Amino acid sequence: MEICKDAPSEKEVIERLYSLFLGKGYPLEALHKEVRIAFSLADLSFEIFLPLVVKKEKPLLITYYEPSLRGLSCAERPLISIARLFFDPPPYFAILTNLQNYINIEVPSQKITKGGKEIIPTFEVFNNYTPTTAKPFKRDLEEKILALYLSGG
Repeated sequence: MEICKDAPSEKEVIERLYSLFLGKGYPLEALHKEVRIAFSLADLSFEIFLPLVVKKEKPLLITYYEPSLRGLSCAERPLISIARLFFDPPPYFAILTNLQNYINIEVPSQKITKGGKEIIPTFEVFNNYTPTTAKPFKRDLEEKILALYLSGG
């Protein structure tokens, strides 16, 4: 997988996404920067970095940065695992980006939309949003998918 040669720092990723979401009408109090999650499975330990999480009373949307230029899609399924394992209830959307391309995953249905910044829902979407019924999942399977991805396997 080719990594962007001029990959931005975590701080720059956070600030660019923060600015983008503010521009889409997200209120300041709903934007939570630099969320880090510890994850362990067997003898493997990882830290998951989410540059931005949108929460009101419950999680609405999470973001994940993947610096790969070609392999952005390989992180789609692991991002669904992150949403399912670490958020209760799971967020409605998960945004995967390398800051050039964006993938919007509707977490309950796992519907995927690819494109540019335009695919990120505005904050108004959440006022009228009715999620589909979430697909059932097995926690141990989700953990294995995530560990495999995070370990580079």
